[in-house]
Amino acid sequence: MGKLNIDLGDNKQKGQQLVRNKSISFLLGAGFSAPKGYPIGNDMNNGLLNFDDKDVDFSPSGELAISKNGQKSQFQVEGVYNVHQKYFVFCKRLIKEYTKAHNGKFDYELFYDFIKSNEAKEKRYQILCDDLLSETESFENYLFNISHIYNQMAEHLLRDRDGKNRYDDEPFKINNVDGYNGFLDSLSQLSREYIINIHTLNHDLLFESFNNTGYINGSISDGFDEYGSKYYGKLIHDNRTYHCRLERYTNRYNTPIRLFKLHGSLDYVPFYREVGNGFMIPDKYVKIKWGMGASDILKSRKSKIGYDVSPFEYHADFLTGTTSKIQRYNEPLLFKKLFKRFKKNLSQANKLIIIGYGCKDKGINEIIKEYSDYHHKPSFIIDKYAGKMVEEFGKDINAVLYKVDIDSISPTLFK
Repeated sequence: MGKLNIDLGDNKQKGQQLVRNKSISFLLGAGFSAPKGYPIGNDMNNGLLNFDDKDVDFSPSGELAISKNGQKSQFQVEGVYNVHQKYFVFCKRLIKEYTKAHNGKFDYELFYDFIKSNEAKEKRYQILCDDLLSETESFENYLFNISHIYNQMAEHLLRDRDGKNRYDDEPFKINNVDGYNGFLDSLSQLSREYIINIHTLNHDLLFESFNNTGYINGSISDGFDEYGSKYYGKLIHDNRTYHCRLERYTNRYNTPIRLFKLHGSLDYVPFYREVGNGFMIPDKYVKIKWGMGASDILKSRKSKIGYDVSPFEYHADFLTGTTSKIQRYNEPLLFKKLFKRFKKNLSQANKLIIIGYGCKDKGINEIIKEYSDYHHKPSFIIDKYAGKMVEEFGKDINAVLYKVDIDSISPTLFK
């Protein structure tokens, strides 16, 4: 009975809802974005280990700045680093020392857990910031503050082979999306009969770009709405500042294809509001647009005079770490709602289709095994390079494994 009594989150769902009796649940992993050139695990590991090669730096406001002329930005005054630059130096040193301590092996998700662990407080790591500390600073302060540095380093690497991470500047594509035509054609056909629930562990915006194709043509909803939103972002263009209305999470899905980004996204940012005595609490998740910083979000006041400002965020909010992210699955503002949807969708799905998922996330694996009715309904795994972990997990859920590329997918595979 516990599986059926699942809270969907927000109770009020305004607007007409699409009602169909059958649904398919998809789960997409990092391998799904690989044909577009996005990094998979080893690429991320190597990129973070060699981050000194990147033409980036950190501004005094704590945001990563990208060089536009091939030279690193210089934010220090008379050779003195700002505090975020010092955190950046310490973070890179910590990555290298951690790798030495772990027999030359580095995993970007395990490292995030390491930052939060007692192991990180060992002497060999404490001495890494001795030359950076001022009289008022401490190692504990540095260790606590490098999370926002590390997340922005990871975010910087999440780009396709052309160096892009947004696609809203691209023209409408009729029926030709390199590497994904088979998948998109199948999705288009299946969505005429089924509600398609796409659950992805990826932070990139690749799937959203498919909305601007002839296959999908605007049929994706992701729970965010712009209409009636009180949230705005500051957009600076040609030395002019504009206030642009932002989408905020309403938990409303009303299209045949529904997207659930279980680990967050490169454009999801929580807005914090003041509750008195200077205390701030998260209020709502919004989606920032191209050209906006995560700290550039405003909320219009009920008095219609001025805006409230959210001061805390340096970057978009996405989950990482093998255990750290699981601890955040129950955060009520967004992730708890997404995971309740995930569980309900799995329990009601007529089919489960997994694409490009390495089956290494224990939390996700447990949810699939608990809520998916794989004993009575078909499951499929698409992974051209499926390894032992994928094959074993496929056997656990009675899945049919197809070792084909994403462009070779067709609806006949899932009959």
